[in-house]
Amino acid sequence: MNRRVGQSTTILYVVFTLASEYYGVDIRDTYRVLRMDSLIKVQDAPPVLKGAVNLQERLVPVVDLRTRLGLKITKPTLESRIVVVNIAEREIGLIVESVTGVLPIPFSSVEPATALPARNSHLWGIANLGLRQVLLLDLDKVFSVFNGSIPTMPTISRIIPVMPEDGQLTLTL
Repeated sequence: MNRRVGQSTTILYVVFTLASEYYGVDIRDTYRVLRMDSLIKVQDAPPVLKGAVNLQERLVPVVDLRTRLGLKITKPTLESRIVVVNIAEREIGLIVESVTGVLPIPFSSVEPATALPARNSHLWGIANLGLRQVLLLDLDKVFSVFNGSIPTMPTISRIIPVMPEDGQLTLTL
């Protein structure tokens, strides 16, 4: 996506929290926000994947964004959500602490991510909105771990559901 810091245009961002900070992704890259109870564990999945969600008979891979950003891992809460985003024409779910809403962010309020050198490897900018600072994620950088190829999940018809004693649905590929 072509973004230029300092433009007068306002873009809507889905804003969420991680480790007591606000993060944002462009609403144009966001497909859906889901509750954590829609997460399905996937047996034998790569370690980076926490599971999948079923979106209209398609399994969408889900990652814990805290892990991907190198933040301290915490257990999901009732406020935790899965934000499904589009990247490289594929959908992927991001586990976040909570979604605070959709916020219009003027480009004129955005500084380059170089202002936070320790964390700018996943950001394209930092929006300063009075008392609130929103770290704007560059989804291409966040998912560079996949080397340009987001893991493919099988279709629903090719999976075998497994119901272990703990009652947590697990899928076997």
